[in-house]
Parts: sequence; structure tokens; C-alpha cells
Amino acid sequence: MTAKQTLLNWLSKDDFKSILKGLHHLADRYNDEQVRNDATFQSGRLEALEKQRTKDIISLADDHLEAAKIRQALLQIINELPDDWAVEGMESISTTFMIGSKSNWKKYAAYIAAFVALFAGIAEMTGYSVRDIFQKKDTTEIPGEALPPASKASTTGDNSPAVITHDGDVHINYGETQPKKDSTTNK
Repeated sequence: MTAKQTLLNWLSKDDFKSILKGLHHLADRYNDEQVRNDATFQSGRLEALEKQRTKDIISLADDHLEAAKIRQALLQIINELPDDWAVEGMESISTTFMIGSKSNWKKYAAYIAAFVALFAGIAEMTGYSVRDIFQKKDTTEIPGEALPPASKASTTGDNSPAVITHDGDVHINYGETQPKKDSTTNK
């Protein structure tokens, strides 16, 4: 594998730091000032981008745009390298640096905090608390004993048709009572 192929492989993984170290290694090995200058310039651009990410002063769109410009410049530098440059000494350079993986933690923390705040706001507006949402609800209810509807019988005096037994049941005997006169109609 040539140095050019190795650098293109690192570029496919967005391993910019390894590419820049590899370019500096090749510039020193083959004494090429143009490659050294180009690598130094792109290294400065990458450093400035990382500082902006760390300080969170760059928008996501501008971040992607600047990273794409750096990627394009590195591709052009790699394509201009001679095909016969060897890979010796570059094997241990790869840092497997994924662009933005370490510096964007503040953005992700802000997204998580915003999600939690939104979730708490919705819970507050609906009257539920976060505890209510995550609380295990017991859905097994033991129904009370079903009782038959009570009859609408009324009794007066000693001739009561209702008899309460010792076990609590009520027995109504309608056959032993005489119909009474309705006091409202005076019949």
C-alpha cells in the first residue's frame, strides 16, 4: 500500500489529524516544502475549527461547511502526492480521530437538558408529575361483593311483612298482609 492510498483511507474515515501527521511525516521524509506548507495551513484551519467547536461559537451548518472545505483541501493535497511515496513510518500515526466526536459533548448535553425541560413542562401543564409517569400503577382491582338491588317495601306496625333472619337475610312475606286503605284517596 502506498502513502497516497493510506492517506485516502484515513480521509474516508474523516481522520484529519492522522492525515496531517502523515503529510508532515512525508514532507520530512521526502524533503518537500510545498507538502509541509499545505499540511501546516490545513492543520491551522482544523485547529481553529476545533476551538470554535469547544467554545460553541460556530453553528452546525458552518461547522459542516468548514469541515467539508478542509476535507476537499486535504483530498487535493493527497491527489498531488507522487504515487511512489512509501508508507514506511506512517503505520503508527493513525489516531482514529472522528471529527467532532469529543468537542460536541456540550451540544448533546444541551439537547438532553432541553428534552428534560420540555418533558417536565408537559408534565406540569397536564397536571402529572414525572413521578406519576414513571410510577408503577396497580391495575388489578378486587371488586366489591355485588349486592342485588334492594326492594322498595315499607312496613308499619306489628304486621310487618319483612322478617330479618339471624344470618342477615331479609325475607318478605307478601301473602300474610292485608292491603291497606290508601290515605291519600280516602277510600
